[in-house]
Parts: sequence; C-alpha cells; structure tokens
Amino acid sequence: MIKNIIIGQNSSVSKICNRYLKNTAIISANELNINKINNEINKYKKINLILNNFYPSRLLNDLNKNNYQTFCNLSLEKIILLLEKIPSNKINKIIYTSSASVYRIAENISDPKKDHFNRELYSVFKLAAEKIIINYAFRENKDYYIMRIFNTFGYHADNFSFIEKIIRAKKNRTKITLINQGLSLRDFIHLDDVGKIYSFFINKKFIKGVYDIGTGNGYLIKDIVNLAKIPIKKLIKINKIEEIQNSIANTKNLISQIGNYKFKNIDYYMKKELKLKKNIKLQSFVYEKKNNYIKTGVVIYGAGYSGKQILNELKKNNEDVLCFVDDNLKLQNSLINEIPVISYENLLKIKEHSQIKRVYLTIPSLKKKSQIKILKKIKKNFFDVRFLPEKKFLVSDQINFNDLKIDEINNILDRDQIKIKKIKKLVNKKILVTGAGGTIGSEICRQLIQQKVKKVIALDKSELAIYNLQNKIGDKKIIFKLLDINNINFLEKIIKKEKIDIIFHAAAYKHVNILEKNIFSAVKNNIFATYNLCILSKKYFCDMVLISTDKAANPKSILGYSKRVAEKICQHFNKVKNNKNFINIVRFGNVFGSSGSAINNFLEQINTNNPINLTDIRATRYFMTILEACHLVLQTTEIKSKKDIFVLNMGKPLNILNLARNLARIKSRINPNYKFKYSVIGLQPGEKLHETIVDKKESKKKYNNEIFLVNSKMKKNTNFIKYYQNLRLNYDKQNENELLKQLKNIIKY
Repeated sequence: MIKNIIIGQNSSVSKICNRYLKNTAIISANELNINKINNEINKYKKINLILNNFYPSRLLNDLNKNNYQTFCNLSLEKIILLLEKIPSNKINKIIYTSSASVYRIAENISDPKKDHFNRELYSVFKLAAEKIIINYAFRENKDYYIMRIFNTFGYHADNFSFIEKIIRAKKNRTKITLINQGLSLRDFIHLDDVGKIYSFFINKKFIKGVYDIGTGNGYLIKDIVNLAKIPIKKLIKINKIEEIQNSIANTKNLISQIGNYKFKNIDYYMKKELKLKKNIKLQSFVYEKKNNYIKTGVVIYGAGYSGKQILNELKKNNEDVLCFVDDNLKLQNSLINEIPVISYENLLKIKEHSQIKRVYLTIPSLKKKSQIKILKKIKKNFFDVRFLPEKKFLVSDQINFNDLKIDEINNILDRDQIKIKKIKKLVNKKILVTGAGGTIGSEICRQLIQQKVKKVIALDKSELAIYNLQNKIGDKKIIFKLLDINNINFLEKIIKKEKIDIIFHAAAYKHVNILEKNIFSAVKNNIFATYNLCILSKKYFCDMVLISTDKAANPKSILGYSKRVAEKICQHFNKVKNNKNFINIVRFGNVFGSSGSAINNFLEQINTNNPINLTDIRATRYFMTILEACHLVLQTTEIKSKKDIFVLNMGKPLNILNLARNLARIKSRINPNYKFKYSVIGLQPGEKLHETIVDKKESKKKYNNEIFLVNSKMKKNTNFIKYYQNLRLNYDKQNENELLKQLKNIIKY
C-alpha cells in the first residue's frame, strides 16, 4: 500500500484531502521531524508527497525583518529539506499546492514600486517552489503535479476565502472590504472539488505538469456582493489598482485528464448559506487567453473640479467612466463617486486588459505649453483624446466630415450657399433612384422627400448601403430595393409596377485608379446599364436624369471614357423620333466629402498625424457641396432641352495643396500641437493635372447663375448604333485592347 503524506496541518486543502484520500498522514510544517517521517515512510513501499505548506496569508501584510526567516522556511526551506532527506526511491508522486497568483508575476516584474501587501513576494516564492519541484522530479524521474489553485470556498473557518468572508459579513452584519468597486473577475472552486481532483491525480496515471485548479468560469466580485445583498453602508471601498486584473482558470489541461467534470455551483452554495431566492443567478464569464470580460469606458485625466463636472455630464449621457487619472500623489488611490483615482503609469497597465474609448483632459487651468506636453504624452498611447479648453467645453481634435458645418465647407471651397427652391415638377411624382446608397444617390433621396414627391424607389446593389440608407432616411415614402442595375428584367418590373415618372441614374463605378485596371466592369456598369435604362425610359414614357462627371470632359481615364459614352447614349435617345420623354445629362466635378474622395483621405491622414499624400502640388480640382450639387440636379427636371448637357457652375478650380492646408488649419485650431506635412506621390494612371468641366469641342452658355447649357453636337444616330454594337461585340469577346479602342472611337463621334 502507498501512504499519502500531507505536509501542512493548517491548510484547508490538507483537511479536504484527508477526507477524500485513504491512508493519509497530515504533518505540520512547523513541527517537521525528518527522522520521524522516515520512520513512518519505511513502513511502506512508496509514498505520495502532497505539499500544502505555506506562510499564512493573513500574516503577509505584516511581513518584516522579524519574520522573514519564518516566511522563507515555510515557503521554500521545508520543501528543500524534504526532497533532500526523503529517499527518492520511496517517492511515487509529488503534488504541490501552488497559487493562481503566480500569473501576476509577469505583470509586476518590471514595476520597481513597493509591494505594499507582499503579494508579489508570496507569488515569487510559490513559483520558486514550483521550479525546485519540477527540477527535482525531472532529475529523479518522478511524477509531479503543480496545482495552481484559484479562489476556494466551502470551508467556513477559512479566513482567506472571499466567499466565506461575504457569508460571514452578511450573517453577522459586519463590514467587508470591496476593492475597485468589485470590477475584477475571479474563478471560485469548492474545496470538495479540489479534494476530488487531488484524489484523481493520486489514484490514476495522469500526465505530469502544471494544472490550473478552477472551474474555468469567472464571476464579477460586485455581482457576488449584490447577490448577497450586502448593504452599501457595510462596504469599505478601497482602490487598489494592482488588483484590478481578472483571474480565471484555464482548465484545458485539467479537463484533458479528468474529462468533463461538473463543479459545485457557487450560486447554489451562496443561496443555500444565505437563504436567498432561487431565481437569482450570477452571470459567468468563461476563460479566454485574454478574458472575454473587457472593461469598456472612458478615462478622465484631472481629478479636480472640472473633472468632477465632466463626470456628471458623462453620466447623463450613460458613458461608463473607468477611472480618473491625476499626477497629484495625494489624490491617487482615492475614490471620487466610487471611481478610482490612479496614476498615468497605472492607466497604461489598465489599458492592457480594458477597452478605453477615449481620454478626456479636464485641467483648463493648464498653461498652453503644459497642455501640449500632456496631450503629447497621452496621444502616444490613446487615439481619441479630448481636452477642456478655457471655454470649458469638450473638444476632439479628430476632424470628422460630418462635424464640419455647411458654412465652414463653403468657406473652404470659396463658394456661396445656394437658396433651396421648391421644384413643382417633382411634387406628387413617383421617382426611381439608382445608386441610392451612394453619396449622391442618398442625398438625392433625402432632398426628394423634402420636395413632397409621392414615392421614392431607392435602388442599390450593396446590402450595406441599403442598410445605412434605411437608418439615415427612414421615411414611409421610400421603398428600398436591393438590386443590380444590370438586371434589366427586374428593373422593368419595378418601373412598370410602380409607374415611375422620373429616373435619377446615380449608379456608377467612379474611382479612377480602380477602373484603370477594370475596364470590363466599367463598361458593363457605366455604359450598358445606362443604355438599358434609356430603353426602359423611352418604353414607359418616364423622364430620366443621368449623373455625369467632369472626368467625361476631354477624358483621359477609363472612368472618363465610360461616362462620356454614357452621355452619348443619352444624347442618342434624345434624338430618337417620337421619344416624348426627356433624358437630362448633368455634369459636375468633385463633391466635397463623398465616399472615397480625396477630402476623406486628407482627413484620415490629418487625424492620424501622417503626411497628406498629394499627386502634384500644382494639381487643381473642381469642388462643390453635396447639398448644392444634388439640389441643382433636381432643378434640371424643370428645364427642357434635349440637345444640351447641363453643367453645374463649379466656380474656379481649387489648388489641392491649398485645400489640404485649409483642412489642416481646422486641425490646428483644436490641436495647436498639430504640424502640417505633405508628400508628393505623383499623378496616378488616368489622372489629370487639371480637370476641365467642358470638352474642347463643346460650347456653353449661361442658363442661370448655377447652371450652364453645353452644346455637344453628335453625328447621325445610325452611325452611333454601329459604334455601340462594336463595343458590345468586343466586350463579349473580352478583348481589352479593342474595347478601349472602341471607347475612344465613340467619344470622337
């Protein structure tokens, strides 16, 4: 028979092992007598050595020079003595009861600050004992099991168990300490389960190694306190930032040996002990490499008057504030409205296991130089930083297009704001908008609703675009359709069923650089789809408006060629005899802030403090606001002119470098530390140094202050059809070179 020798008389683990293991002897580590142990061992062929000796945790806080020797003796020296004096041939297995606290060593090893509660010291000695046992077992070829036990419960006399402390506090109506508002996750395992697991390892052959002894489920300390219904006045709230980490067992190795094991339930145990209602249930969080309970919220830098005021405002907006940060040592490790005040160094520790959405700097009394210095420090580690200037309102130095006011945009573009007019032509009309999820299409939909149309069919092939449009414009007059414009059969069904009056054709591929390498997609989407819509427009007597681009004037890119051909198609249908409907072509330049535009790229580069990429410092582009462009598009429905192209008055072209500088000035106003930088990357394939709005073969005349009529003469319609058919033929043959040649031929026509 094998004898089980347990070292550590006062350990709750020793007591539970004595219950679940047969033929055991518990020996006090304080009264260890090697001769007596060897005499006992000699009675048996082999022994299992279970080492539960440790320095009492309740005495750790008072550790000093008078008891260092005792601490070292109980933590390490007794283990070394046993391994040295007990004949190795007598040892069958070694189990060492370690602690989950060893996992915190890596987090604190580089921290030179004083270990106030000696927890790191305790953990380091536990790890040292583990290494000694592993070294011994490896050299002597012994089975060993390092048991890193998490938080235990189930033994009422255990002064170290948090669960037992809670139960005693509730029953005796005494106070209990709550650290960091109970925001930490802890894994709790019943001592009966520990005893059973130890018996499995003693009685069966398992793989030697290190095991987490816990359930693999974590519980928030504050939830446990709430379950026990501890009155607020009985809670002693303390801020110990070093104990805010989560601690959940990784039971993968354990389960691989003992199989699926049903652990005792902490809910049931507490309800039974405190006679609580059975329908109350604790929420558990399972183990992940980085625990899946991630604290999310904002941080306030500055624990003074302004910081407290901002806290109140943030609470009104249901913002979760994780902590205050203050450089004043007297304020650190205190609580403001139950929120801890910590140092910046400790904030960086929290960052590793929290999701910090933004940091608010709330010290308006700071001088500009000091403010810049602190902002620079915070921005090294946090992306969204906001500060409280002397005017005492929160400012983000992130420039968002949606935050720019229309007057500010017009000022950047050097344009006057247009007057919004009622367009009688649109009242009570049923409208189809293609590309409704894009920048232009969505704004047209929004403005159509304001013009009192009867119905809008918003069509787009992007599910995400339709979803965003529904959230943006949730009007009952809009019907959303997920559909590709190249599906002519479905398009026809919609136009016929809904009895469409006007089609606004905004759907198109529009990115110059992408289309340069995708000519077939450009031709199919921008040309063939336009041709099909023109056929349907003529067949069902509905007017149509084509959204074109300045790239179609003197085209140089695949985008320009495809949009110029689309214009030619519309002109062709306008010349067809007996075609009573009008197809208007509206050409304009860049819309400020449209998706994928240079403006959005500039803003992103400014916000990330990267140099702004410019194609050429001499480059110029036309710009207007989305509001102005779309309103003028709608206005053209009241103008009847089949022979002209409508060109919007874009004003003077803007130098791209100056535009970037104007955006950078906005950043500098809200973040004086920002420095404008740019890099020249060169013109990309298909790009022009200067855009033009009118083709060199075209003539223009002024219709009003906002719209020009541009005459673009075409030859006989029969010739155009031949060119178009050749284009389709080369598309079907997938002949890229011939396709490009045909595009260039058509635009010459």
